[in-house]
Amino acid sequence: MTQTLTPQDTLVTVTPAVSIIESKDAYLVSLDIPGAAKDRIAVNVEQQSLHVTAEVPAAGEEAGKQYRRQFTLADDIDPHSADARYELGVLTVTLRKKEQYRPKQIHIQ
Repeated sequence: MTQTLTPQDTLVTVTPAVSIIESKDAYLVSLDIPGAAKDRIAVNVEQQSLHVTAEVPAAGEEAGKQYRRQFTLADDIDPHSADARYELGVLTVTLRKKEQYRPKQIHIQ
């Protein structure tokens, strides 16, 4: 029986599943990145783009994975307000809306 050997450092590029939820104050972008360590995940906001990358090393016969996803940010997003949390294989990035785009309730006198 012949087996093809693949280098352990080979990474398979994966596009993570995503869900985007809009609230009155922010957008929540959730990406499925199972098996990644927090220190192997990068979240960057550049101009009007959100870039997410992560690496999961090879395990046994399973090849390593490199997750990549890029989003164009809407004009109503404040790029400096971005924050992220990673829990149970899901990365959630919160992008707050600029103040002038948030709904405002007017008090009636």
